[in-house]
Amino acid sequence: MASSTNYEPVIDRAAFEAYTQLRTIAKKYNVEDKLEVPQLVLVGETSTGKSMLVQNFLRFPCSFSQTGIATRCPVAYRLVYNPTLPIGELRIIRPAGITASQLANYLQQLMRRIQEECSATGGFRLEPEWIEIESAEYTDFEILDLPGLVGGDKVAENRQAVEKIAESFVRNPRFSIVLLKETTQITDNSHGARVIDEL
Repeated sequence: MASSTNYEPVIDRAAFEAYTQLRTIAKKYNVEDKLEVPQLVLVGETSTGKSMLVQNFLRFPCSFSQTGIATRCPVAYRLVYNPTLPIGELRIIRPAGITASQLANYLQQLMRRIQEECSATGGFRLEPEWIEIESAEYTDFEILDLPGLVGGDKVAENRQAVEKIAESFVRNPRFSIVLLKETTQITDNSHGARVIDEL
């Protein structure tokens, strides 16, 4: 049985071309900030794979979670379609001066700094860290990776800080919410699902 290597595009080609033209017009008239792009918020308990899912969208490894450092603020990835870049190449616009291979270390150092500097708020920061990346293989898209929801009373300060961060995004109607759960949580009680439902 022969297998086909033809892949169906994720977005209809005509719709993508129309969006690209709309974006060009918005840029020409300096109203790009008025053109809303799809926004996805990833929420879930700690260690459910949120950062790994982000890597699949980015198409390169940038996770720092194996280092024992937790996500301490929302990380907002703005993916920007740039047809002038060669296929397979990407450019990090913000923060300036780093490459894709340096992004994981940059985020790891940032999370350590936030943990120390924001100790009064449980070691978390409400304001997102913006990462802007251009590629000819991206569509305009924003992904927010939130700190993992924490259950239990032992870390009540952390739990409250993270729930406050999640609430600010979950209540915003502009965002599509993706709640990630471990497969064992399908039958078990899930703290993360309850919190998001309550928010």
